[in-house]
Parts: sequence; structure tokens; C-alpha cells
Amino acid sequence: MPTGLDLLVPRPRRLVPREGHLLLPDDGPISVAAPGPWVLALERFLPGLPLERADTGLVTVEVVPGLEHCTLEVTPAGLAVRAPETLLLTTAATVAQLFRLSEGGRMPCCSIEDAPALRRRGYMLDVSRDRVPTMDELRGLIDLLGSLKYDHLQLYVEHTFAYAGHESVWAEASPLTPAEVRELDAWAAGVGVELAANQNCFGHMHRWLTLPRYAPLAECPEGIEHAFSVAKEPFSLCPTDPGSLALVEDLLDQLLPCHRSTTVNVGLDETFDLGQGRSREACEERGKGRVYLEYLHEVHNRVRQRGARMQFWGDIIVQHPELVPALPREATALEWGYEAGHPFQAHAGLFAESGLPFWVVPGTSTWQSMLGRLDNMLANVREAMDAALQHGAEGMLMTDWGDFGHWQPPCTAWPGIVAAAAEAWNPGSIPEDLAAAIDWLVPASQGSGAGLVALGLAHRSLACSSINGTAAFFHLRYAHAASVERAPGLTTAACAAHLEALGQGLGQVPTSSPVRTELEAATEIARFGTHLAAARLEHEMAPLESLPEPRRASLRMDAVRAATAHRHAWLIRSRPGGLRESAGRLEALAARLG
Repeated sequence: MPTGLDLLVPRPRRLVPREGHLLLPDDGPISVAAPGPWVLALERFLPGLPLERADTGLVTVEVVPGLEHCTLEVTPAGLAVRAPETLLLTTAATVAQLFRLSEGGRMPCCSIEDAPALRRRGYMLDVSRDRVPTMDELRGLIDLLGSLKYDHLQLYVEHTFAYAGHESVWAEASPLTPAEVRELDAWAAGVGVELAANQNCFGHMHRWLTLPRYAPLAECPEGIEHAFSVAKEPFSLCPTDPGSLALVEDLLDQLLPCHRSTTVNVGLDETFDLGQGRSREACEERGKGRVYLEYLHEVHNRVRQRGARMQFWGDIIVQHPELVPALPREATALEWGYEAGHPFQAHAGLFAESGLPFWVVPGTSTWQSMLGRLDNMLANVREAMDAALQHGAEGMLMTDWGDFGHWQPPCTAWPGIVAAAAEAWNPGSIPEDLAAAIDWLVPASQGSGAGLVALGLAHRSLACSSINGTAAFFHLRYAHAASVERAPGLTTAACAAHLEALGQGLGQVPTSSPVRTELEAATEIARFGTHLAAARLEHEMAPLESLPEPRRASLRMDAVRAATAHRHAWLIRSRPGGLRESAGRLEALAARLG
């Protein structure tokens, strides 16, 4: 296990240990000569640390305009910080860690010169499928991000903002209210994190379009099959309908004023049904890519009219590379890909060659897995960063999605949050002992790091080349199907090995903690998926209703146990809205097995 200055994450770009220690006061406050925001940030990172502002102090912080890096000098006489305004609060994060490793009141002397490899280091949390965190959980997440030197946060919204006049869309979702978003915005600013607006404005609008009031705006009002629902439903707005843009204007007018940031992510990704319905004629005449580009420009115009800068997902436009030069120069492309081996280099090169600003977007690899795919996440983050550095990306956005009900608990994202923070600040510095780093850096961990790592690697026992999820998840997701193509090569022997790996991993999580309760619930879902896969494999992928009654009864008990545990664990960190839908998918399987 690393000790002393080796524990600092992100690792400083240049750190030189020195002889001696700075002795901290045994009792009484620590005198600090620093700007007020810096002191407040340090108090957020280290609640309870006794500080006293003074003209001169044991800790001195100087803001130096024009400086391109920050310096921290720890000597027996004191701790001196010099930083530009842009890096000021990140130094508070470093100082907080220095205080935490000062055993016996002895801070190790050192010299640090530091600056991030990427100018922007962001995190995006899906709050629309179906988990909306409590305010306490969101505040804790923000403080964790700030302590790891992230400077950007997005909360991915499809329908979970309380838009006035659209109550039918969010009525049962426990949405974020305008007042709550403003509160979070101020809270984030206190630790140097920019909270940017995020609202999908093209695809992923099925929560709206399934309602009669909004159905006329759909590309395919009759619905399509898509990856985020078992049943057919409308998915994207029709880009040639002026009403689509009128709705976008309304959403922007309500959401943007809740943020001091002038950045908004408008989505525009995964427009599966474009050209299949009401825009078919336009797509046939001008080309699907051109129709998409025209709509993107219309949305961009509306963003600019409101004094904001647009981000958009780059997955559609890279399918039409000839159109990349026609993108608005003020917009920022988000190049996302969540599998090891994603073509970050090629796509980043395409955006860089055109002169378009872009960020790289890896992911936590937790969604569609219950417990994570830690090895994939680490490779994904490193490959994204390699492309970012080679092609001049402005930033990295680490994402945590909740596809099909957010069955993974929030704690499964901690390994990815720590790894991406380290890599985006100082490439190649992801902690070798990630479990120890989690326990050191995440206050809520309570010693769960080893268990999170073990459970995040348990999927390997399935010996199955699943993409963007695990075989155990996909057997639940596609339990209605005659085959599960996204779990190729799965065997009953691998299922048995996976059950053993789940038990071993959970055994490394301390008992009597919220994290244990959450991971027990996620493990129950994973066990159910694994038992279900084994049962169907043993009976030639028979429908659930055709499995032998004793096996159905056992699986039904698994399903009920998983749903019950999921309902209980959900409320530890999340609002009740969305729970009925998320747990309902498990309960629907229990009913089919009845």
C-alpha cells in the first residue's frame, strides 16, 4: 500500500520530497493567510479542520495573475502556495490531502509544481434512467469531484428537471427543481466546479413523446424498437417539424438561467429513427447527414441567441465525416466511446483536423453491469487520454450512465471517478493500488475499496466478450428474446464461476455500512441474472414460461429477493421517483416466472 506523498491523487506533475516536517499545532486553530474562497474550499474538503484567517499564517496563499502553474512549498517554517486564479481552488484540494497524511501533526516537507494536462476535467452523471440522487448525495459528489480537481459537472437530463408547463413528463420522477439546481450550482462553484446545463434535444426524447401531448412532434409517432425499452415507442423529435425547435427553446429558456455556466450540452446523439418517419422525404432528398446537420445548426443558433456555448455528442456526425467542416466553429464536439479499443484516435483526429474544439468522453463502465467492468474502464480512460493529448482535446468528460434502470449503485462509479481524475491531470498516474486510493480519497468508502475492485472484476469469470455490459445483465435485459446475442459464448460453467466470484468480492466489503447494503443489492441482481442465464442455457434458451416449475420457482425467489434489495438500497442515496420503474423491470420478470 502506498504511503506518504505517494498517496496524493491526482499525482502532482512535479513533486520533490524534502527533509524534515512542518509541525502543526497540537491544539487551537491553524492560521491561514489566504483568499476567502480558498479557505472555504479547504473547509469543505476537510470538515472540522480548525482554521483561523490571519494577515500572516502557517499557511499562506498568493494569487499570481498570469502564472501558468501552481507551486506549493512545505518547509519547517510553513506551507506557501502560489497559483493563478484558474488553479486556486485545486491547490486547496492538494493542501487538504497534505493535511490528511500529516500523521501525528507532522506534514512532510516537499516542493510541488503543478498544472493539469487537460484544461477541462469533467464528470457527467445520468439522472434520467431512472435514478435521481438526493441533494445530500449530489453535494457529496460535488465535494468529491472538487477534491480530485475536476472542474466541470453535468447532470444528464431527458425528463428529470421540473419544467413549468410540462408537469406530466416529470410528475413521478422526483425531478430536480430550478431552486435545487441553483443551489447545486452555487455549491459546485465553492469548490471550483462548473455545473453546466445538460438537456437532450433530439434523440432520447421518448419520455416526452410517449405522451399524447408530445407525440405529434415525434419522428415516428408509432414508435420504433430501440435499446432503452422493451416495447416499441417513439424516440426522437422530428427535425423538420418547427414544433420540435419550439419545445427546445422552452427547455433552454427554463434550464439555462439556473446555471452560471454558459455551457450547455444539448445531446443530439443516437438518433436511431432519423429518416424512418416524418423526415424520410427530406432525408431522401438531401441526405440523412445533411438533415441532421441542419437541425444541429438550428439548435446551435438558439443556444447562441441565449448567450451560451453548445456541446453536442459526436457519434452521429462522425458517420458523415465530409460534413464535419460544416459544423459551427463555436460548438464543442464530445467524442464518446465506452469500450477498450474505441477509435478515439481516428475520431479525435477528424475533429482536430477540422479545427473544431472537442473533448474525449470515456465512461465508468458500470451501467448494464450492476457491479462494473473495471478492467475495461481503465483501458478506456487511458486510450481516451492518449487521443486527447495527441490531437489537442480541450478536456475529458468521464460519464456514468444508467441504462435500463440504473441497477448499479452510485458507489460502483468511485473507481472510475478516481482513475479519470488522475489520468486527466497527470497522464499515466492512475494509482496502482486503486482499492487503497478509493479508501483514502472517498470519505463514504468506509473500507470498501477492495470489494469494489474485486466486484468490478468479477465479470471476467463469465469468460464472455460482451460489449457495453455483462452477460448477467443482458440475460435480464433480453429475457424476452429467443437468444441473447450480446452474451456470446456464455456457458453454465462460467455462470458457476461468476457466482463464486460475486461471493468472494462481496466478502471483501465491510458489513454494517450503506456501501455494503448497496453492493449486496447489486450482487443479488447479478446473481439473478446469472442463475437465469444458466437455466436458459441448460434448457436450450427456452422461454421463461417454459422452464421446469422447480427452476421457475427458484428463479422467481431470486427475482423477488433482487427487487426487494434494490428497493431498499435505492433510497440510501436516491429519490423515490424512478424506483417503481427500475425495480418494476425485475418484478415483471418475477411475474413471468410465476
